[in-house]
Amino acid sequence: MGYFYLNYPLFNLEKVVIILIVTGYIMMIGINERWDQMAIAQINVAVVGCGVISDIYLQSLQDKFTITHVVACNDRNPEKMRAKAAKYHIKAMSYDAILADPDIQLIVNLTTPKAHYSIIKQALMHGKHVFSEKMMAVELAEGQELCALAKAKNLRLGVAPDTFLGGGIQTARYIVDHALIGDPLSVVVSLNRNFRVYADIFPHMNQRGGTLPFDTGCYYLTALASILGPAKQVSAFGRRYQPERVGQRTDKPWFGEKSTVADDNILTATMAYQNGVLATVHFNSENILNEDPQMTLFGSAGILKMGDPNNFDSPNYLTKQLNDPVKFPFTHGFLENSRGLGVADMAWAIQQQRPHRASMEMAYHVFELIHGMYQSAETGSIYQLQSTFDRPTPLPTGYLDNGFWGPTEESALAF
Repeated sequence: MGYFYLNYPLFNLEKVVIILIVTGYIMMIGINERWDQMAIAQINVAVVGCGVISDIYLQSLQDKFTITHVVACNDRNPEKMRAKAAKYHIKAMSYDAILADPDIQLIVNLTTPKAHYSIIKQALMHGKHVFSEKMMAVELAEGQELCALAKAKNLRLGVAPDTFLGGGIQTARYIVDHALIGDPLSVVVSLNRNFRVYADIFPHMNQRGGTLPFDTGCYYLTALASILGPAKQVSAFGRRYQPERVGQRTDKPWFGEKSTVADDNILTATMAYQNGVLATVHFNSENILNEDPQMTLFGSAGILKMGDPNNFDSPNYLTKQLNDPVKFPFTHGFLENSRGLGVADMAWAIQQQRPHRASMEMAYHVFELIHGMYQSAETGSIYQLQSTFDRPTPLPTGYLDNGFWGPTEESALAF
């Protein structure tokens, strides 16, 4: 376990301290000043999976957050693993070695969805906390088993997306929590992508557990979950458009190979939340590359148009009766790409013995909600959700930047 030190001056109020600012430096002059050090006990982290998304995670966990100490990485491709280890000055280790290392406390799982269940289960069985990229598994029963195992072992399990902790969605929650749209009543969500292109780069996107609702729709549903709380029922229709595919990319080994889309790739649904809010959802992965993300919340006293929840800096536009939309100022920080924020929040939560915000309960509920959509589309019946969760505590407002005069953004996780 490593330590990172912050110096905080503790002044004797009975004595005089003069603060002089000279050429950009702060000089403290006083009589018998007393300085104490507050040590941050870092959490040792290993990253499993060295694909495209791993760079932003490693950059954030190394440079943006003081609470995390990345010590190792692993990938089934040895060359990729060694290259990533060299780039970030960490160890390249086998997964068995990571599991056996008593100094590694938290594993960040960045593998593809079909590997999540096995990777997470092994980590939990070896006493490691886990934060996983979305989703936690492929099958619903696997997710249930992992949550039960984490509880039985008294370990943390957190799951992406963590973009709901960014300034965009946290500001949206601030607007709703402060009743600036009155009572929230209904939501309209729409997401379009072109998986004829994306899935030809990342084939798991056409496999079970990797289709658009799981891969990207979860950002929208997690954002809504963090703002509105749990849903209670869902009804859906689905369509599998052009299920037979042929690899088109000449730079990939599957060029010319035939494959089959495993699940419906166009899905529409209506949802009812426990707080009474009704939602309409549209997911279409067979459109064009020009995305038109929509997530609009209609209340009794206003309309809140949120931006793309796949981003941390999505703007929020608030419309009040007989007024033009106004771009609402951000109330929270983490406006840059901060993937890994959920890991840092979990690490702070471990040290502070508080719940982490990207909880397994909320992640499982969103996981069940998407499975419920597919089940409803298949059976023609309304799916009643069995899971629930407590809304995560919002981040405190005001921690907007790593500015010289103010606290760091990470302080929002520490206080």
